[in-house]
Amino acid sequence: MQGNILITGGAGTLGKAIIKRSVEEDWDCKITICSTGPVKHSKALKEYPQVNSIIGDIRDATTVFNAMAGRDIVIHAAAVKEIPTSEWNSIDTFQINVEGSINVCNAAISHHTPLVIGISTDKACHPANAYGATKYLMEKSFQEYSRLGLDTRFNLVRYGNVLESSASVIEAWKRSVSEGRPIRVTDPEMTRFWISPSQAVDIVVASQRMESGVILVSKMPSLSIGRLAEYVLEPGYEIERIPMRAGEKMHETLLTLEEGSFAVESEDYFFLRPTTSWRNGQGNEYPILPPYSSDIAPELTETELAELLGN
Repeated sequence: MQGNILITGGAGTLGKAIIKRSVEEDWDCKITICSTGPVKHSKALKEYPQVNSIIGDIRDATTVFNAMAGRDIVIHAAAVKEIPTSEWNSIDTFQINVEGSINVCNAAISHHTPLVIGISTDKACHPANAYGATKYLMEKSFQEYSRLGLDTRFNLVRYGNVLESSASVIEAWKRSVSEGRPIRVTDPEMTRFWISPSQAVDIVVASQRMESGVILVSKMPSLSIGRLAEYVLEPGYEIERIPMRAGEKMHETLLTLEEGSFAVESEDYFFLRPTTSWRNGQGNEYPILPPYSSDIAPELTETELAELLGN
C-alpha cells in the first residue's frame, strides 16, 4: 500500500498490525490513525512515532470530513466489536457501526478518495447480535455507495476472530491464569474462525485490487473453544463452565447459503458481489457455492495455531 493512508480505529489491533507491516516492508506511505482512545493513541505513538494521530469520533461528520481530507486510502476499522457491549448498548453500536460508516462514505465522496476499505466480520452473516446486525448494515451501506459509480471504490473484507486482540478469549484466559482463577468456557464444542493480526493485514492488502462493492472473504480454518483451551493451556488447568452470552452462536459463518449465488472463489478467497448484482432476471452465470461455516471448515492443528500466535 502507498500514499496518504487514514485508519479509523487505527490504535486497535488491526491498525497497529498495519503500521507494523508498513515499517517492516518499507511502504511508501504516510499513516494517520483516528479514534476516540487517547490512551491507545499514546501507546501506539510511543511505538511508532512516525505515525500521525487524530483524536476523533466517527459519529461526528465534521471530524470525519476533516480527518479524511487528502487521503489516498481510508481503512475503516473503527467499530464497537464486543458482543456483550453491543447487546447492552445497541443504540450506541448502531450510531458508531452504521451511522459512523455512512459518515466515512460521505466524506470519501466529497474528497474523491480513491479507495475506502471497510472491515467487517463473520458476525454479519445471519446476525444474532447487535454487533453482527450493524456490521451487516455497514456492508450494505458500502455496497450502496459503490453503485453510485463515482471516483471512490468501496471495498470490504470479512474475517473471523483475531487471535490475541484485546477482546479475544485468549487474552481473557491469560488474565485469569495470571490471577490464579479458572478460565471460563461456555461450550467446548463451540467453533470459531481464527486469524492472526498479520493474516488480517494480508486480507486488507489483497482487497485493494478488487472492484468496488465486492466483499473479500478469506477461507480461514476454524477450531473449537475446547480444543483451543487444550492447545494453549497447561494440561489439567481448571475450567469453569458458564452459560452462553446473549447474542452468541454455536458456530459462525463466513459465506451464507443465500450468498452462494453471488460469490465466486479462488483457492484462498471468496469474492462476494452485492446481492443486487443480478437483477436483470438472467440469473447467476457462475456455480452456486455452498455455505462456509466454522463447524465444517478445515480445523486448525496445534502447530498451525502456534504459528498464528507467533505472527
